[in-house]
Amino acid sequence: MPRIFPIYLFTGDDEYLKREAAGKLKKALLGASKSEAFNFHVYDAKKCDIRDVMDVLKSVPFISEKRLVLLKNIDAADHNAEKAIKGYVKNPSKSACLVMESSKTDPNGAFYRELRNYVREVTFIVPKGERIIGWIQKEVRSKDKMMRHDAARLLRELKKDDINGLRNEIDKLVTYAGRRNIVSREDVVALVGSSPTRGVFDFVHSLSKKDAKAALAIARELLSTKKKVPEILGMIGWQFRRIKRAQGLLKKGDSGKNASAKCKIPPFFIERFMKEIKSFSEKEIDRNIDHLLEADNSIKRGYAKPQEALELLIVKVCGGDFK
Repeated sequence: MPRIFPIYLFTGDDEYLKREAAGKLKKALLGASKSEAFNFHVYDAKKCDIRDVMDVLKSVPFISEKRLVLLKNIDAADHNAEKAIKGYVKNPSKSACLVMESSKTDPNGAFYRELRNYVREVTFIVPKGERIIGWIQKEVRSKDKMMRHDAARLLRELKKDDINGLRNEIDKLVTYAGRRNIVSREDVVALVGSSPTRGVFDFVHSLSKKDAKAALAIARELLSTKKKVPEILGMIGWQFRRIKRAQGLLKKGDSGKNASAKCKIPPFFIERFMKEIKSFSEKEIDRNIDHLLEADNSIKRGYAKPQEALELLIVKVCGGDFK
């Protein structure tokens, strides 16, 4: 069993991992015995009397060798509490384990500088941005499964930076995979859903091919998922503007990869995005943006029903080349 220190300082913004680490300590110190009610104590530094915390730390555990004390919101400790804690860490009880929690990633100040001389500090940080993809794969591995990179990327795209939401979906996906060792992209689509970003890419791709039938089908599918027409128009406009920007970057000499990165195109859509850039002339993109504004205006002024305006936009965009 790993060494358990008498005092810990848990820092960082990942509250889930802090709870998980505290749970592991509780299991290691108190086991499956019924002593938890007597030997596990949680205090909030914002509200508690520090003298109560010190009394519990120094008292003998009941029907157990160890006692675990969790002191939350240590950042809110007042002068008296800080003084008591600084005194305790220099001579901690041999029968107690104290865990102090700070929401800060790297708390500083004289109080923390002194604490670090005596405590074991562990930092728990919520991953952000592209780091979330690696984190998803690591979480799946911790549950004895593997997840392909494209599946992890899609899951992140669907849940964004919602770590708790991602953890819930990972649990469901691992259960859904059953005896299979690998969680696939198809599993994510089946259980979590298909990406709204993918929907707009497919939509614009069908428009770039002047495939009105496919574009209308995707539009109706998006509407069936409770998306509103103004939201769909916004998604189309967002993609048209990215194509227009990329065309300008390429004209100035940027590579396709750099232009796509500047337009925030996911790596697995770059090849398709480059085809769309070539499918639309600059004049077509400008004309399509005008059509988009006309559709939006006709809805706002009540000249057309939202779905009718969207379908008319599709017909106009797929109507032919503008030379």
